[in-house]
Amino acid sequence: MEKILIVSSTGMGDCLWGTPGIRALKKTFPGIEIDLVVNRPWKPLFEFNPHLNQIFEYQNQWYLQPFLGVKLLGRHYDAVVIFHANRNFRRMLPWFRSLPIWCLQNFDWVPESHHVKTDDTVHGIQKRFIMLEKFGVKPDGGQMEIFFDQGTLDELQQILQDLNFSPGNYVYLNLGASVERKRWMIERFSELASRILKTTSWNIILGGGGPDDKKRALTILSQFNSRRIAEDCSYPLKVSASVISKAGLIVTADTGPMHIGFATKTPVVALFGTTSPAVSGPFEIPDYLCQVMEIDSKGKNNVEESYLEESHLRSITVDMVWEQVEKVLAEKSSA
Repeated sequence: MEKILIVSSTGMGDCLWGTPGIRALKKTFPGIEIDLVVNRPWKPLFEFNPHLNQIFEYQNQWYLQPFLGVKLLGRHYDAVVIFHANRNFRRMLPWFRSLPIWCLQNFDWVPESHHVKTDDTVHGIQKRFIMLEKFGVKPDGGQMEIFFDQGTLDELQQILQDLNFSPGNYVYLNLGASVERKRWMIERFSELASRILKTTSWNIILGGGGPDDKKRALTILSQFNSRRIAEDCSYPLKVSASVISKAGLIVTADTGPMHIGFATKTPVVALFGTTSPAVSGPFEIPDYLCQVMEIDSKGKNNVEESYLEESHLRSITVDMVWEQVEKVLAEKSSA
């Protein structure tokens, strides 16, 4: 096998889950060329990855997909491996000149013989390893990877210098999530920020990638008259990832920045509501780098559905999160 195309065109976490498999593929077959199709917003997280040859941007809009198709038209691969894709990725088939196509999902446009069956309770990273085993790839550990270029690191250094923050001495509070029910409540983030500022010497950076996250961050900032708290909601994704990489801790729901924290080995306090940590949480990550908090499923069954739609994380209190934050900060202070 000389050339392979990996397709990972959905969420940020789904895409980052592919990096351990890509590394293992390159280690097993050092001479192989690996190209990647990735969802356009997440492309910066894969740039400068030494295991990849070319990165192609995927966009969901049908009228933009021919631009990708033209780039792929003349490229021949020994295999196309779909780690994870939207069902409308089927539109790309006429542009492919490569067979076979393999997938983990139950796509009716991929032959049944090339569906790799896995249990629903298996972690996403492990699923990708199971698929690659079909090609003789040996797993190389589950650590996800993000590679930072010098320009991004220089920008990060300037940001921290302007804020007068030291690397490793600030907490990153990720306010965002893909849907409202996965977000922890803004008033609880505010209370957590207050405790950090009052009882520790640590600074705080408020993060999140969407316009609503910026509003949430500014709402919290307006409650504090302190230079020890700032926000990074307007930075490019790669820069925000570098900010997370130098944090002493990130507190986040199960969303993209959580996986950035895992990939950069930043200590994480992870809040889970509708999703299972076993499937989308930490994978082969030491306990000291991650504390998982889940909703009280018993309490969940005793409340109204409309109440849950606001946030599935309401049963996770500030006291509960603060207990985990204190543990992490104490460990780092004594190190």
